[in-house]
Amino acid sequence: MIKHLFLFVALLSFSFCFPQFGEQQIISIEALNPHDVITVDIDGDGDMDVLTASAGDEKIAWYKNLDGLGNFGEQQVITNNLQDTRCIFSSDIDGDGDMDIISGSLVDDKVVWFKNLDGLGNFSNQIEITIAADGALYVFSEDIDGDGDMDVLSASVFDNKIAWYENLDGLGNFGTQQIITNSAYSVRSVFATDLDNDGDIDVLCDSSNGSYPSWHENLDGLGNFGPEQEITQESGSQFAIAADIDGDGDMDILNVNFGGGLIYLSKNIDGLGNFGAIEIISELIKPVKIYATDLDNDGDIDVVSVSHDDLGGSVFWHENIDGLGNFSEKQIISSNIIGGRGVFAADIDGDGDMDVLSASIADHKIAWYENLTILGIEEINDDTFDLYPNPTQDILNIESQEPIETVKIYSLQGQLIKESSKSSVDVSQLTAGMYFAQVTIEGKTVTKKFIKE
Repeated sequence: MIKHLFLFVALLSFSFCFPQFGEQQIISIEALNPHDVITVDIDGDGDMDVLTASAGDEKIAWYKNLDGLGNFGEQQVITNNLQDTRCIFSSDIDGDGDMDIISGSLVDDKVVWFKNLDGLGNFSNQIEITIAADGALYVFSEDIDGDGDMDVLSASVFDNKIAWYENLDGLGNFGTQQIITNSAYSVRSVFATDLDNDGDIDVLCDSSNGSYPSWHENLDGLGNFGPEQEITQESGSQFAIAADIDGDGDMDILNVNFGGGLIYLSKNIDGLGNFGAIEIISELIKPVKIYATDLDNDGDIDVVSVSHDDLGGSVFWHENIDGLGNFSEKQIISSNIIGGRGVFAADIDGDGDMDVLSASIADHKIAWYENLTILGIEEINDDTFDLYPNPTQDILNIESQEPIETVKIYSLQGQLIKESSKSSVDVSQLTAGMYFAQVTIEGKTVTKKFIKE
């Protein structure tokens, strides 16, 4: 009885519910027709910065996460000299411990990389990997030949080609183009992972001769690839990724059918790369791109998507309700975009859950949406009070127009650590990290995050 009562009180006190996403927070409207957005720690300060590729201004740029809470700095241009760039990827190409950038360009057929010169986000000029990818629409980076450094893959739409480029010395000097296939009709994406559980990296692409998702086996772990193996002939595809959707330890396939307005799942039925019949995850208007991650902290993989409605667009998420790949109805994160193109998820504000980002071409917008529910505590942001300084080392001040009734300090796990009725709280004894301040003022309780340095 006591246990049940405790659970009931806990449910009243905290929010154990589906992720609630906050209002759109605009990072930039300076990128002309942004097609891609990802996050990576560019400057080595431990938080997630944002990278974008925009076709209209031929630009790759990054935005510094100024405080680890998702307040971003001005656009920092890495290059504005790639003709119609629509993709971006980041990995440590030269093995120096910081994150470099790879991209492609649709018009001048290039795949290039940019060296992070100092680990702080100052980049070199473009370094050519190839100029023989006709309509380079997508790039990816992975250790294809098992030698411990990061190689590069490209998908080029006009020559129907998937190719890879060996990092010869681990320093970013690349070998000649090695063609995996040149019959991937109108290919638009490439992804690399171990699909047959033999310990090496195989390659997935979104389009084959019949415009279906297919994969190529890395036959020897050295980058010699087998013929196309069709995953399904039942769905056209323009974007495909892999993730363990059903929790059985192997990689399943998710793909987007833009014209049909569907997101599909194909389960890896034996862990060897034999895939079952397609299952529909969601029906949308012109879905463009997807990303797979655990959004609700329940240990399984959910899906976030972006759509390109002619009249606007939306960002959605789709809950994996049982960890076996049975999904809920689509749940809207935001409809405040026009011409959705890019979607990504990462912990932008450092609170331990996955936030969502979008890129939309018609409103030139890069934006993020805070996942408000973390480990049972729902954060509510309004102007009832302000916390300062944030981050803080010793004293956390609560500034309010009205008298403060109580202040409660919680850990990310929901543990009550400290309680006070004062407007200044000594947090000097707390270990460094993220916490919640739950403040009650005139009967209204509001929760906000703060960082203890």
